[in-house]
Amino acid sequence: MLQHYLPILSHCEPFLIAHHGIAAMLNHAPAGIAIPPANVFHPQQRKNGEFLRMLAFVDALTFGPFGMDMPSWVFYDCAVMPGAVFGLAMRAERLEPWAREALKVPADYAGLVPMSQFIAIPVLSGFDSGGGVPGTWLLYTLESMNQISPGIAPHGLLEFTVFLGLQVFPIRELQGNAQWRSPKLTTYADLGPLELMTALTPAHTIAHTLTFRLHPRAVNLSSVLSSPRVHPDAPPPNALLDVDDHEALVALQHEIEAGHRVVVVGHPVAHGSHVRVPLFREHLVVPRAIA
Repeated sequence: MLQHYLPILSHCEPFLIAHHGIAAMLNHAPAGIAIPPANVFHPQQRKNGEFLRMLAFVDALTFGPFGMDMPSWVFYDCAVMPGAVFGLAMRAERLEPWAREALKVPADYAGLVPMSQFIAIPVLSGFDSGGGVPGTWLLYTLESMNQISPGIAPHGLLEFTVFLGLQVFPIRELQGNAQWRSPKLTTYADLGPLELMTALTPAHTIAHTLTFRLHPRAVNLSSVLSSPRVHPDAPPPNALLDVDDHEALVALQHEIEAGHRVVVVGHPVAHGSHVRVPLFREHLVVPRAIA
């Protein structure tokens, strides 16, 4: 499947934003695709300010309509200081004039313009193995310019960014969150079964948010490129969740808090205005009778 995504590299270049302490932990050639040294940006150097500004602007375009745009201080304090940003970018001269204007690219700017970003930060529990490199990472942000303006960047950019990003970071366990109605839930389900840590998240701006974890090193990462309707490692579903049923989300959250294992095992399915997500609820499995 990878060969079908390689044409993206004729338009876009990989980049990395990380300070020296984090950069040394990361793979600078994911899937054998080298990140050029000139495309590795230190977040504390003034010369990189314009690129960082544009990255923050893309984030605001993506999440601003949901009230979740990230102020610059949050980007610095909570993303690039403890973690890092991987993504793909286009040279400014390759952009159409309307795209340059929409992204507020300065007329005299000739550098990279971010088209996608994958931000991950290490989780303290990821150091439990006693090593110096964390194995558990939080997927802090994932976005593509195609979410804002379909066609501004090559098709498949988001999936390609996930595929490469999971190889940039030394992730053994990935944690993340998504809104139940977010199209990105399909992308995450392509990586494998998503074990729910929350089904309803009152601490989040949008309470109808799920928190998940998965172990991407235990699955075939190329599944995010082929997008199977059901991941080969996923158990068969035994429940369907109506994502707009608040009471069902509350009940599911009670199950999780009671210690029951609940897993998203496939793509959301839409019928008209109804969206349902296939689940495997472990405590619903009835053991076979012994003959």
